[in-house]
Amino acid sequence: MSPIQQMLLGAGAVATKTYVDDVFSTDVYLGNATNNRSIVNNIDLATEGGLVFLKKRGNSAGWISCDTVTGANKQLEPNNAAAQTNLTGTESNYLTAFNTNGFVIGDASKVNEHSGMTHAAWTWRRAPGFFDVVTWTGNGTAGRTISHSLSSVPGMILVKRTDTSADWAVYHRTNGATKIFYLNSSGGVVTDSDPWNDTEPTSSVFTVGDHAMVNASSATYVGYVFAGGASTSSLA
Repeated sequence: MSPIQQMLLGAGAVATKTYVDDVFSTDVYLGNATNNRSIVNNIDLATEGGLVFLKKRGNSAGWISCDTVTGANKQLEPNNAAAQTNLTGTESNYLTAFNTNGFVIGDASKVNEHSGMTHAAWTWRRAPGFFDVVTWTGNGTAGRTISHSLSSVPGMILVKRTDTSADWAVYHRTNGATKIFYLNSSGGVVTDSDPWNDTEPTSSVFTVGDHAMVNASSATYVGYVFAGGASTSSLA
């Protein structure tokens, strides 16, 4: 383990020191069109939970994101506003399971095309001071707080409405709570204080307004919360 990796994660408790290699991995692999294929990166997703982004590199194809909270065989598309897809039957061959040392993929062309096709995967494990996945059902009330377990102030938050088509809402600390941009768009940052209710996140919660992208009544949402601000976590 390099000194830089040790500094990035693990500056606190000696007995439970956590390194970047424990919680994040970038993996490139060649497709083989084989079902139930394990991608081993030594990230414990089955126990700790987390998120995987997948992208076929060899030719044009959309992105795929799967997380342990909403479950395997469900996918969102980071480049697309579409609702979350619950894959069933012959379609349930994308990311099919989360392991203690990585994840399992099927033979779908987006994640495991024929021999020689290159694919990439980015894995984030849930950990204090690093990353969290949260879900909620909207109540249409401005000023609602959503709890997270980072024990540090988020640096970036990605929110996606899962029950219907909606843009990916992005908060970033360099822009602040009066600005927003959209993960699935090539557009720039715009001024809009409604999505984040003009309220900066804290080490335990972030705040949403009554905007349909983040808190419509009875709608369902997933949030990917990345650390990056002041921390009270021993792992940050």
